[in-house]
Amino acid sequence: MARSSLDTVLCRFCLACLVAVAGCAGTAEKVASKLFAADQTLVFDRTSDLLPPENLRITSNADRQISLAWEPVLVGDVAGYAILRGGGNAEGPFHRVGISTSRFGTVFSDAGDKPGELGDGQTYTYRVHPYDRQGRVSRSHAALTATTEPRPAIPESLQVYSNLPRRAVLSWKPSEQRAVSGYGVYRCPTMAGPWERVSFAEGRLNSVYEDTIPGDLRVMYYRISAVNRFGGESEMTESPIRAVTKAEPLPPTGLKADARRLGSVALAWAQNVEPDVRSYEVWRSEKGAADFGPEARIASVDAPTTAYADTAVGCGETVRYRLRALDADGLESFYSDPLEVTGPNLSLTLQRTPEGLVLRWDPVRGKRFASARVSQLRSVLPDKELANVSGVSEVNLPDLAPGTQLEVALMGPADGGSGPPACRIAVPSGS
Repeated sequence: MARSSLDTVLCRFCLACLVAVAGCAGTAEKVASKLFAADQTLVFDRTSDLLPPENLRITSNADRQISLAWEPVLVGDVAGYAILRGGGNAEGPFHRVGISTSRFGTVFSDAGDKPGELGDGQTYTYRVHPYDRQGRVSRSHAALTATTEPRPAIPESLQVYSNLPRRAVLSWKPSEQRAVSGYGVYRCPTMAGPWERVSFAEGRLNSVYEDTIPGDLRVMYYRISAVNRFGGESEMTESPIRAVTKAEPLPPTGLKADARRLGSVALAWAQNVEPDVRSYEVWRSEKGAADFGPEARIASVDAPTTAYADTAVGCGETVRYRLRALDADGLESFYSDPLEVTGPNLSLTLQRTPEGLVLRWDPVRGKRFASARVSQLRSVLPDKELANVSGVSEVNLPDLAPGTQLEVALMGPADGGSGPPACRIAVPSGS
């Protein structure tokens, strides 16, 4: 048997039963409850002669709902109204979506069986049939076509603030559609896509988003969409907008050194061209027996100063310097080209005499120091001070065994600077 024929038979059977039951039930509510208990296609065979309602109208199409209203039918035995919904085609089929159990129950909101079921921008046809207390549905009805609120409109006036440190700030005009609950933010390193949704800016009036971009001088393209509370989403903005992060400072250039003074290396370099360079870092590594050791930052020089004196260079020590610039946003440049420097020594000499040893050093290199302390270095016992002199560049020492390590520490520089690490020499063998 065809489905339409089966539905017709079932409806005839149900309506016949309801006519018998109506007298026992005694209320229009019970009749309506049984008549419209199943969401089935209705067939109207036992019809009444009730008039159709007038002024059927849409009161709202927002939030994926259709709200209807009509004037009550004041003539006849009206127990209520059956509300049917079909697709955009006025020919049907129609399905019961609501029931009113009063002559004056003339409003109805159709939200579907689950939130958001009716969708965005979807068209439906509605029919409103009055029915009487015997459960007889009028073949006459009021009808209209309604469309739910469309998908959100594409956001307007998208713009971006570039040249920011490792981030981009987007702004746009807030949507005027109250169903909009926020905005999808999409980005891609190229204009061609694919577009990745990186965030959801919640709130209709929230029209600013700050995105973190890893790296300096990076290019990123953005598009956004509007999203309603049911997840319905507009198309993305048509033209991608480009953001470029701020570039890190250039490495300092022109590094040079003056190592003519004992225990001190004077560094100087050219000023960076960036106007917001905040400081320069000085990095140093010391040369060991085989190669340079680990690098360490020894100073931070506030711009615009472009000079620094390293006063911790040992006698004849070889060191390597590199510089790094930092800007006001904390961005760091790459390191400058390295510069190797060997500091001067005291030109220490030891001479044996019948009375013992004579230790001498370069008077020119040592003249800026007020005094000199000579010590014998011992591995187990504490170091032993052998002499402490001032105003001279030589000192007499007792005879010592060959290989004995001596240390000469020049103390108290006349110019107020700090003293250098001590210089060392070993007692030679022979005369």
